[in-house]
Amino acid sequence: MIGKKFRDLKNLGYFHLKNLALDLGVLEGHSDYCKFIILGEGRSGSTFLRGLLNSHSQIIAFGELFRFYDSIGWDLPPYDQYLQSRSLISFMQSNPVRFLEEKVFRKFPKQVSAVGFKIFYYHAQEDSRKMVWPFLRDQKDLRIIHIKRNNTLRVVLSLKKAFMTNKWANTTGVAEEDPTIALDYEECLWRFTWAQEAKKRYDTFFEGHPKIDVLYEDLANHYQSEMKRVQEFLGVHYEDVRPSTYKQSRQVLSKAISNYFELKEKFKSTPWEEFFED
Repeated sequence: MIGKKFRDLKNLGYFHLKNLALDLGVLEGHSDYCKFIILGEGRSGSTFLRGLLNSHSQIIAFGELFRFYDSIGWDLPPYDQYLQSRSLISFMQSNPVRFLEEKVFRKFPKQVSAVGFKIFYYHAQEDSRKMVWPFLRDQKDLRIIHIKRNNTLRVVLSLKKAFMTNKWANTTGVAEEDPTIALDYEECLWRFTWAQEAKKRYDTFFEGHPKIDVLYEDLANHYQSEMKRVQEFLGVHYEDVRPSTYKQSRQVLSKAISNYFELKEKFKSTPWEEFFED
């Protein structure tokens, strides 16, 4: 136990000293790398995409930094272990713009060519952190990777399953249990409408930025070719990247949704009819 605590303390010291050395110029670093965000909504392939990006030697892709108010969503060791202090969380809450400038888009070693993080449409909307949105919009060199999932019905289903099972990612590749779920018509209608409007609104919000759309369906089926396109967009040399997460479900919709045919009938002759693939 004492040995483990000593190792943890040593690693903590090394982590902070390395960052301090970069800030002071003792270690050669830079901040003129490509800066980017992964924009979108949950259950649309952003975790899959981020895992692929992080398997590239020149890219650092943080998680949903502004997912929660009382913690920082680095989703990347050792940041989760060493950068969750009360003072740093308070700094993120009170001055999220400086937090991004000083802690996220900070100096990194020369070999790092692109740094970014995930942010969803509904993040940082109701509190002091909402100032991150105009800040990001004003950074005209910020590159936008807009991840979209064409079939919003699958987004709704995936979200329901995740909340029900508390399983948000498949990191093993082993097939998971697929519970059958009933979906509410009004909830589906609201989500279909909201998602369509959000995608358009944020495309407009970041108009003038270098931007690339990545469709979940294309990424899931042909990730090598899609990631070649993304790497070119970020200006990094091409590497054969590998996923760290896998599909959680391969069920057809009519098997996964208990009231599938009832919903399909209700959405017949609407813009959402195409979501019902079976």
